[in-house]
Amino acid sequence: MHFLTSDGVQLTYTDEGAGDVVILLTGYSGIKEEWYEQTTYLRNQGFRVITLDWRSHGASTRTTKNLRVMRLAADLNELIQKTAVNNMIMIGHSMGASIIWAYITIFGQKNLKSIITIDESPKPINDAHWQSGLQGLNWDNFWLMSPHILDRPMTIREIPKNLRQRVEKQRSAYPFNKDIGFELLADHLMQDWRRVIHQVQVPQLFILSVDSGLWQGNYRKFCEKENNIGISVKSIPHAGHLVHMEKPSIVNAFISDFLFKSVR
Repeated sequence: MHFLTSDGVQLTYTDEGAGDVVILLTGYSGIKEEWYEQTTYLRNQGFRVITLDWRSHGASTRTTKNLRVMRLAADLNELIQKTAVNNMIMIGHSMGASIIWAYITIFGQKNLKSIITIDESPKPINDAHWQSGLQGLNWDNFWLMSPHILDRPMTIREIPKNLRQRVEKQRSAYPFNKDIGFELLADHLMQDWRRVIHQVQVPQLFILSVDSGLWQGNYRKFCEKENNIGISVKSIPHAGHLVHMEKPSIVNAFISDFLFKSVR
């Protein structure tokens, strides 16, 4: 399915199942097919599941127009209006988490039941007071290192064959253009969502990949400090940044347990 954003960009999405609404949001360069295992599992658990390809991602229109995290949050809001959903659960991997926090910044949280974020530090750039961002990334080397983020290993274990083939087929049909996307990547990496997370009033689950290879330090400590506002933290060892594809059954179990305790 498709819809046209208010600034004239066609985005592709799926909307399947019936019940409480879960919106699955990919990271930078990600595509909605990455969520196949979660989509199947959640539908079988009685949820209505929506996925989205961001502008210049997947089957959506390739464009240099408005490649900013806040604009993608606006795209998400327009999808919500298009599908006429409310009281939703948002699950975001990597940059998808950043866009959830941007959505809350702009549109508030009155329509949110809960939030799950997967392998995303709230502040990617390290500085003198924060050492839980991307490995080695700081303001002094930002423009040198940031164009090469996608060159880092994103997995440490094999993705299940059927899922890998499904994702590779879609990526082959709709290749990602790193040159077009870099403006968005840079904007994403510059964000600091720590204050936003502290102000969230709905249950939150952070799923951390212990061996992700992206993050230095341990932002789990930040999450645990916020437990007074309903944050839960789960860690998964022996998987990379794409933990939702590398260990889908474990991620699904964490999601299910959290949702049935906090939502249902």
